[in-house]
Amino acid sequence: MNLSLQPFIKSFSPKIANKALQTFDRSTTVVVGACWAAALLMMIFAIYTVSLSVSARRAAETALVAEPNLPKIGHESIDPRVAQMMVDRLRRRYPEVVFNLQGNQNLTVTAIDGSKFRQWLTALSYIDTISPEYHWSLSQFCVGKCPGNEIMRAVLSGERISFESPSLDKK
Repeated sequence: MNLSLQPFIKSFSPKIANKALQTFDRSTTVVVGACWAAALLMMIFAIYTVSLSVSARRAAETALVAEPNLPKIGHESIDPRVAQMMVDRLRRRYPEVVFNLQGNQNLTVTAIDGSKFRQWLTALSYIDTISPEYHWSLSQFCVGKCPGNEIMRAVLSGERISFESPSLDKK
C-alpha cells in the first residue's frame, strides 16, 4: 500500500485555507469559531483532569508505601498436656521446689524453706529457658511473708504468641 502525503499537505496549505475562510459568511465563521473554542476548552479541561488523576494516583501510591504492613499477632493458651509435661520435667529437676499447675493454665512455683531461694529463683528462670515458644507473665510474686506457709511464691501464666503475615487483599 502506497500512502502519499502530498494531498494532505496540499489541503493544509495557507492558500487553500485562506480560500476556504473567504467562502464563509459571518454566521458560519461565528459557528465554526465557537466550535473550535469549545473544542479547545474541552481539550484544556481534559488535560487538567488527567493531570489531577495522575497526581492523585501518585499520592495514593506514596501513602500506600508509607503505611506499614503490620503482622497479625495471635495469642493461644498452653496445651494442658504440654503444660503437665513441663511441670513433670521441672519437678524432676528441682525436687525441693513445689510446682502446681492450676486449671486455668497458671503455674504456681513455691518453696517453704528459705535456704532454697537460689533453687526457687533458678527454677523460675529455667521455665522460660525450657519453653521459649511461650511468653510468661508473673501475676503474683512474693518473697518473705506470703499467704499460707510459703516463704516464696510466684504464679506464672503462659501463652503462645504467633505472628501471621498481613493479608494484602484489604488494600
